[in-house]
Amino acid sequence: MHIRIEDEDRGAWTVMGDGVEPPSGVARVLVVLAGAGFAHERLRAEAARSSAVVAADAGAVLCLAAGLVPSAVVGDFDSIDSATLSRFAPATLHPSPDPATNDLEKALAWVAAQHGASAEVVLAAGGGVDGGRVDHAIANLGPLLREPHARLSMVDGEGRLLALRAGSMELVGLGGRRLSFLPWSLHGVTVSETGVRYPLDRARLSLGGIGVSNVLEADLARVTVHDGVALVWIEA
Repeated sequence: MHIRIEDEDRGAWTVMGDGVEPPSGVARVLVVLAGAGFAHERLRAEAARSSAVVAADAGAVLCLAAGLVPSAVVGDFDSIDSATLSRFAPATLHPSPDPATNDLEKALAWVAAQHGASAEVVLAAGGGVDGGRVDHAIANLGPLLREPHARLSMVDGEGRLLALRAGSMELVGLGGRRLSFLPWSLHGVTVSETGVRYPLDRARLSLGGIGVSNVLEADLARVTVHDGVALVWIEA
């Protein structure tokens, strides 16, 4: 099974698949954000696919709870206590008080500086908005949407989220899983979907319920964004 993207910004990119590794010389970095409800087993599985784990501020707490030791903890440290910080070697702590960026942006900047702009980055976004702050959850979607050239994806407690602009996504061997399409352009997005329970042919969608919780039914399914920017969520 695999998820493969082809678009103007990233070319051909196999995001997920059995035994799929980044190109030679390209790092795959897991960035862990603070949040409740993320199964430790799922976090460890993503860490096993990665060459490095970076915690964004209190994401360090989630790492420790899952038995992971991040190679770096980055952020303004306003939501992490001194007792937790003391469990890390001083060389792994990278405080940044810059008020113009949030902890995720600070962590992504650190990853780019250490691993290069071509690094493949997976964001572990905790439990989304459940029991947390919706403003933080929405703000953390920013890097996905404003940097469609980056090989950046986000995993939550149940699936994987990617941005797609002027391109297509091929989903192979994922039959029975849920698929949600979330248009993010002000005036909507033109989308086609095949291999799903409710297919679409150049439908114009705006953000709302119509694109949520479709189901992948064929061994080969495809989502195509003809114009605009959208987020696509696939059940794990």
